[in-house]
Amino acid sequence: MKTLTIGRSSQCDIIVPHNNVSRVHARISVIGGKYVFEDVSKHGSYIGGQLLKSGKTTIAPGTEILLAGQVPLPWGQIYSQLPLQGNNAFEAETSYNGGGGYQVANYQSPKSDESIGIGWGILAFFIPIAGWIIYFVWKDDTPKRASQANTIAWVGFILNLLSFFAAM
Repeated sequence: MKTLTIGRSSQCDIIVPHNNVSRVHARISVIGGKYVFEDVSKHGSYIGGQLLKSGKTTIAPGTEILLAGQVPLPWGQIYSQLPLQGNNAFEAETSYNGGGGYQVANYQSPKSDESIGIGWGILAFFIPIAGWIIYFVWKDDTPKRASQANTIAWVGFILNLLSFFAAM
């Protein structure tokens, strides 16, 4: 079983020159055809947004891992120095085995479906602005239409505020 060490030290297999990364921050190995990530650091690592501190976890290739919560795990170097074998190498599931207990939680690969996307965000920003512009253009000629555009603009603005605070 080959194990790679990841950290700030020149003795590590993969060197990550960042002040918050420990000298030896983590180890990664292949056990049973799966990557096993072990955090041995003071600051911990975030795997799919969950903190792992001084523990082991089985991870899928490409899983988003931030060393010390700031530095992405260099998957390119891991693939070249510690390749997985077999047809199902990239279909592995990431699970966490907590220190002491055996609590299991599943993580997703790096893609995230929680955001609404930049396009919808831009559209939601411009709808109220367009409504207010239309209001000022129409207010003298067609006051009823202008009032409706103003109402739509305010409703859009309030919905944007509510969605913003709900996302926090």
